[in-house]
Amino acid sequence: MKNPDKWIRKYFYQTLSNMVVNGIPVKLYDTTTPNNDNVLIVLSTQSGSDNWQTKCSVDKLRDINIDVITRYKGNVGSRALLDDIIEEILQRTEKISIENFIVQYYNISYPLDLNQSTSTETIYRKIIKYSLKLKEDGR
Repeated sequence: MKNPDKWIRKYFYQTLSNMVVNGIPVKLYDTTTPNNDNVLIVLSTQSGSDNWQTKCSVDKLRDINIDVITRYKGNVGSRALLDDIIEEILQRTEKISIENFIVQYYNISYPLDLNQSTSTETIYRKIIKYSLKLKEDGR
């Protein structure tokens, strides 16, 4: 049996790399990030379970959270760029294909919309949660 987690991250990393939205490059990271980027995507957390259908068949139920962040100096900014990045992510992930696995279906939800403002910066964050049902390819 294969663990799909690294293959899921590989798909999202390849699919979301080299993104430019409204002329602004969007950096992409796998969990760790420097604190100085103003526009970034983080392949944040993963979770899942295996659901045995028969003794030879198992469904892999996996979630991955994509954390989208925009940061502005001072007490200014808008969520418009954040929303444009979300739209680009959704367009790029209309057809999900995970190496070594068959994607039976997937759902997208938006569990968190986080905003933070201090005297020095304003941060807007949205999280997209992809829930996937996979079956090992078997090749």
